[in-house]
Amino acid sequence: MNIMKFLLRGVALVVSVALMCGMLCVFLTGTGSESAASASTLSAGIGPRFDDYVNNSKAAALDGIVPIKKVYRLDRMIPVAPEPDQSRFGETDDPAVVQAILEDAADLIDGQEMQWTPETQLMPGTKLRYYYDETILVLTWKEIVNWAVYTFSEVKIADPSQFRRYLADNTFGSDIQYATSDMASTVNAVVAINGDFYKFRSLGMVVYESEVRRVAGDNIESCCIDSEGNMHFVHMGEIMDKESAEKYVEDNAILFSVAFGPIMVENGENVCPQGEYVFGEITDIYARAAICQTDPLHYLLVTVNHEGGYSNCATVRELAAELTRRGVDMAYTLDGGQTATIVMNDEVINSVEFGSQRNISDILYFATALPD
Repeated sequence: MNIMKFLLRGVALVVSVALMCGMLCVFLTGTGSESAASASTLSAGIGPRFDDYVNNSKAAALDGIVPIKKVYRLDRMIPVAPEPDQSRFGETDDPAVVQAILEDAADLIDGQEMQWTPETQLMPGTKLRYYYDETILVLTWKEIVNWAVYTFSEVKIADPSQFRRYLADNTFGSDIQYATSDMASTVNAVVAINGDFYKFRSLGMVVYESEVRRVAGDNIESCCIDSEGNMHFVHMGEIMDKESAEKYVEDNAILFSVAFGPIMVENGENVCPQGEYVFGEITDIYARAAICQTDPLHYLLVTVNHEGGYSNCATVRELAAELTRRGVDMAYTLDGGQTATIVMNDEVINSVEFGSQRNISDILYFATALPD
């Protein structure tokens, strides 16, 4: 046994050295779309990419000999993600098929409790849509709740870099607007949801590419996403100036934010405002959209619409109560009404108000990290 371990370590060492040499050649000469890298680029980006390359190549070389888990991550400065594998998309109304997918995805799920269960009652006449590869699992389905159609998209990712925000024209402050499905297609999203339509409103704390772009937090609650993919909430009145905002961003490693609200669920507790809120007509029956987190790297996208014979929508309080009942840890309201849209594989899944998408300025999306 000791001899075998020694031999395996020797093989791993030889493979690692060979891979290091190969990786240095890749960075120094460039391949495909990569041109020759400058010294500054190498010093800034070679570390994580080099580690991932060596780890994954070693895992491939020692497959069947030594179990090594591959690591994939996306470059956050490149908005267009790898194209998802079309053969991995599917749809079904058979719980056994979904259960088999979950069993295949056991390593990715890592023991976390799923929102979908075999007892989930799909909206009559609909099917659950799915996508799974070793870096991302997405289950999207419709349910009837209080005579309204709830569209849920449950997402589990392997790396925080797969949770992303995209602005129309890939430029902060651009006046150009697109439909959610167009932006989702542009960036190769597996699944996407509308954002906060930040260009249409000037309130809240807005962070993009880890930079504070706007601070107007006296009457808006904002949602921030950190480098680990976790949701953080900034309550109204907590951050009122750019200096405080920049410190918050630095202290919490915030990458981007959305500013709409209100906060519905925080640390598992229903904290939805009982009075009025500046956005979203929260006490009225209205089409809704929300982003939720249930566990580390585990999310739930939600819209509420009327569809077919189901003529109801929801107040924000009703949505908050339903999400609390489902056990989400964090839930935040996104822009609703005609903006509320979930897109999977470039197809609009929910029944958008008035029959067509509104052109907006931003989306939140989840992508595969497997290379093309």
